[in-house]
Amino acid sequence: MDNDKSINWRIKFTRYLKQNFSKKNNIHRLIGFVLALIIVLAPSLTCNLMIRFGHWHGPVVYNDGIAFSSLSGKTALIYFLQSFTCLVVFLAITFTNKWYYSTLLSMAFIGGLFNLVDRATQISAHANSVIDYLHTGNTLSNFPDVFILTGIIGFGVVYIIFMTIYTYSKNKKTKNEKDKS
Repeated sequence: MDNDKSINWRIKFTRYLKQNFSKKNNIHRLIGFVLALIIVLAPSLTCNLMIRFGHWHGPVVYNDGIAFSSLSGKTALIYFLQSFTCLVVFLAITFTNKWYYSTLLSMAFIGGLFNLVDRATQISAHANSVIDYLHTGNTLSNFPDVFILTGIIGFGVVYIIFMTIYTYSKNKKTKNEKDKS
């Protein structure tokens, strides 16, 4: 037998799913994903192909670790962590309903996925490594890493800004309703 709470929960969850996966929200997610795909893949793929075909004239490092070469040599753990992180970010994209959230999260997802593919497709001399080619302070990095950080940090900043605005407007509305009574 179902009690009122479980029925109420099911109704709310069904309503949430219908709203979150409406045609409009799916189009927003698709637009965000396509924007991120263009933003991330254009420079990342161009630089990787230039390096692989010998047209790159800067320093190149083959990095077999993650996050500033940490976990270097622990291939199975690296693949697991990158795959798991990509899965978590993909699930977050699935449940966002704003194009700007999905664009930022998609940038992080595509950057992570690009790093996984780059790591898996390296030639045997540099197997299980990603190509780092951008000077970032004292280290080298790559465009996918930049987009991962940009996507995650950007999402956090935008989320905090919109939640602050939402909370402020909600408190102002509540205050106005109290003042009227």
